Amino acid sequence: MEYKCEFKPFVKKEGMKYKTIRITDIALHTKKGIPTPLVGKKIQKSFEENRPGRIYSHLDNNATFNGGSFVLNLLKSDPDLVRMVQEEEAKGYKIRIAIPNEGIPVVFGKDTVEFINSKNGKRVLRGLAKEKEEK
Repeated sequence: MEYKCEFKPFVKKEGMKYKTIRITDIALHTKKGIPTPLVGKKIQKSFEENRPGRIYSHLDNNATFNGGSFVLNLLKSDPDLVRMVQEEEAKGYKIRIAIPNEGIPVVFGKDTVEFINSKNGKRVLRGLAKEKEEK
């Protein structure tokens, strides 16, 4: 039988144990990073150590950030995460994904801020401003 992740609003049930994946922010970076290969293992390790963690992924040029659906689609499409959710449910836990009501903050990473403040970054910003004026 195929396993399918469903995303619906949280309703607490008595007697059920929960583990929460809390999405705090999305950081945009200019440096090419290596995407997290096994998201489920990374999240499992964070659960075991009771510490926050980060996962890394590449964005395509058409990515839109609307109400957390981007993050949910990213997580839902990861087979390793689905496997980890199955394992946790077998142990008696339900996995919750918490997204802020105001939306997920999108921030610049430290490397992006350094690039924007650099000479080349200022050139790029001037070029973008010029393109905007022409439209």
